[in-house]
Amino acid sequence: MRVNGIDLKEKYGEKIVIGQQTVHPRNIITFTDWLDDADQPVLKSMPKQKFFDVTAEFIIIGKTKTDAEIIMSNIQSDCNSGMLELDNFGLTLRGESKEVEKEFLNQWRYHITITFQAWEKADEEIAVQVTGTQSIVVDGNSVTPCIVEITPLNDNSNLTITGIARDPITGEDEPVTIKNLKKSIPVIVDGETCTVTQQGANKYPETDFWEFPSLLPGENQITLSNAANTVTIKYRPRYI
Repeated sequence: MRVNGIDLKEKYGEKIVIGQQTVHPRNIITFTDWLDDADQPVLKSMPKQKFFDVTAEFIIIGKTKTDAEIIMSNIQSDCNSGMLELDNFGLTLRGESKEVEKEFLNQWRYHITITFQAWEKADEEIAVQVTGTQSIVVDGNSVTPCIVEITPLNDNSNLTITGIARDPITGEDEPVTIKNLKKSIPVIVDGETCTVTQQGANKYPETDFWEFPSLLPGENQITLSNAANTVTIKYRPRYI
């Protein structure tokens, strides 16, 4: 098991035995009301998939009680928040620890269970170079934020991209426009962090869009208004 790139078994060696790691189903929030005198319930909005729990079990082996407590403290610090990579599980999870249970086994061995509140379940990053009009087929079953990297071939050009943003209510495509592009100076529109940067500086004031870029599961038809740009779209397929 790895947390933020740290291999816990490699770090703690014989002081730790890593046990079962379980990904639980997401919590589902519903918005359906059934009034007392009504014959049918009222669906106000579609159900939403929210957080899901991840539990990881460990046996801690210390030389003394103090040693065992320090090992547990360090592991809890390592597992505080970030990216989780479980053993024999190909997707990466993002979450934060919310509960730790400890059970004394014998001198000085403890069984601990860390429960994470997670919100992201994603595959490895995929990069696609887009020219003109192009279809991107996205695996997974959830909307995935994407990162759009634009390298202009000319000065003072504008670029409008359709197919990477949509109205959150109607679902209709909304264009993403980046203005005042400079030759060979990349612009990054980051749907993960919700930023637009050019050489590290904020370029959001020179844009025209409401929703940061994302891709839908399945086929996405992407269109560029100006071919005088090199555009790469990066994304990580996500799952409910």
